[in-house]
Formats: sequence, structure tokens, C-alpha cells
Amino acid sequence: MKLLSLPLSRSALVPSVWSLALLACAAASNERAYGDAPRVHFDVPYVVTARDITCCEFELAYPHDKLIEVKLQVSSLLQEGNEADLHQYLFSIVSPQRTMTVVDYLPKTLHETPLATNLSVERSHEKTASIGVSVKGQYEATPEAGFNSGVGQKKESSVRYDLLPPLESVTASGTILRSSGVYFKLKATDRNLLEGAREVAMILRVPKTWRADYLHVRCEADGYARSVVRSLDQVVSAGERDFLVVVYLEGDEQARAIAHATAQREINLRRVAAARQARYEAKPSLPRLIPLPPSQSKAAVSMDWLSPFLYSGMASAIPAQVPSDVRQAAAEYEAARQELKRLSGWQSAEFAAASDSARR
Repeated sequence: MKLLSLPLSRSALVPSVWSLALLACAAASNERAYGDAPRVHFDVPYVVTARDITCCEFELAYPHDKLIEVKLQVSSLLQEGNEADLHQYLFSIVSPQRTMTVVDYLPKTLHETPLATNLSVERSHEKTASIGVSVKGQYEATPEAGFNSGVGQKKESSVRYDLLPPLESVTASGTILRSSGVYFKLKATDRNLLEGAREVAMILRVPKTWRADYLHVRCEADGYARSVVRSLDQVVSAGERDFLVVVYLEGDEQARAIAHATAQREINLRRVAAARQARYEAKPSLPRLIPLPPSQSKAAVSMDWLSPFLYSGMASAIPAQVPSDVRQAAAEYEAARQELKRLSGWQSAEFAAASDSARR
């Protein structure tokens, strides 16, 4: 049998090249997951207690103030993606009314090394010099006659030393907003996984008559949106959320009742506003021939005003078209917040400072 051999053109090789490229990309995608970034859900408690830790030295130096210790647990749950794709967490805790001053906090800034031992470095240097003369002669009557002469020199040096292993930041923390808040930045490493519950602690300076107040907690997560090529990976937002946390003095039952009532009114406000928003977004089965009344218009049920109202204390952010039930829930929460301001002691502190200035 005779086999036919046909010449292959350059155009016939192009599909095979593309096939190899596609196979290489498929193999790379099997080794590295890419595409969607991780999604993180955060959670903190509504109410926490504060412990009075004022020492005698501080009381003598600042007779109108005291020190309290607040511990807060922040939980994170990875809802989508891989934990290895998490980059960092950023927690910020601020006193919205600037009525509390951060004196100390934990955890502190921490740096760790990925290596267990130091790095050893050895440098060698070798220098060689040689001069030689060789003269040989060959005669028929003699076996061999010749002359050799040479001068050689060799110098070798070696230096060995240890370098400290490189450090990478695991936790960074510090004060913000002129010490009225604190931040904690947690970075993911092979030995520092981010998912789970973490506790942060703060020592706050408050007025002597302080009994309760509230904090604004913001949690942010960054993750990697993986690509086929590592150099094309992007750092994107993996989740963020804001919380209001009420703090009351340990052992003060009246302050405890007010703190839990404030938290309950916040829950009620969010529930009523969300119910109105869901009612508006629900599409009717038949075309609406009669327009909605003003109380159910888009401006009335939009929740854009809720964040400025809760986290910035802007009562003026509530639109005039807000339904009556939402406005009533907002008024009840505002009344509870004013009660917390009264328990924060800042008015008493201002009065005491004014009295001291008058005496001077």
C-alpha cells in the first residue's frame, strides 16, 4: 500500500496553535480559581457594657473625667468565594458626638515574618594570577630537551553573615478624628486567617457622670478578583456594613434599660422603613391607572435618608413625604438617642469646665 504525503500549508497550522493556547488557558484556570471576589457578612452586638477602670492617679489629674473599658466582638462570615482570596479587614469605631476620647486600644500594630530563621548570606571572592615560560626542543640524537618556568598566585576570601527575616504587617491600628475614634486594619497571611470572631478593646476617657452613650462601627472587607494571570488580579470590595452599638456602664440598671430600649427602637425603625420600601418595589399584576398618593410615592419610601439620620444624627435628613408610621418610628428613636446624650454626661462636663474657668 502506498501512502500519500500532502504538504501542510501555514494556514493549516493556525488552528492548532489556537488550540494549544486554549488548552494552556484551560489548564491555568484549573489550577487557579478566578472570577468572582469573596463576599463577607459582618455582625456586631446591639448593646455592650463598659467597665469603670479609673485609677487614683487619673482621678487626681482629671477630677471631672473617668476611664472606661469597652470590649467589642466583631464577627465575619464568608458567604461566597474562598478564604484565600480575602485581602484585609478594616474596622473603624467612632464616637459620633465626639463625647468619648480614645486613650488606649488593642490589638496594637503588629508585624510578623513568614520565615522561622534568619537569612544566611555568603559572599566569596577569588583572585588568580599566573606567569609561565616554556621552551622545548626536539633533536634526533637526544630523546628530549626543554625548559619550563612559571610563577602562580591565588587569593581567596569569603564573608558570611545573617540578615533578619523580612517583616510583613499583620495588624495596623491607631486613632482617628483627633482621638475620638480608632481603626483596626487586619491583613490576611498564611498564618493569619480573617474569617471568624475577633475582639477589640478600647479605653475611653469620658465625663465623670457618664452612664451610657453609643458608637458608630464600620466594617469593610477587601478581596481579590482573580484572573488567569496573577498580575491582572484586582483588589475589590468584598463587603461593608455600618452598625450603631449602645454602650452602658456595668451595674447601672437604669442605663441598661435605656440602652436596650434604644436598640429596640432602632430595630423597629429599620423594620418599618424596609417594609415601606418593599411595598413600593413590589410590582402590581395590572397596570396602575390611578397614581399613588403622596404618602406612597418614591420620595416617601426611599431609604437614602436613613443612613445620614442614624449615623450622622441629621434629623433634617428625613424627607417631608415620609409616611406617618416611618416618621413615628424615627421620632421614637430620636427621643431614645437624646436620652443617651443626657446619660453621656457631656452637658455636665461642659458646665463643670465653665465653672472652673469662672473660678479662675
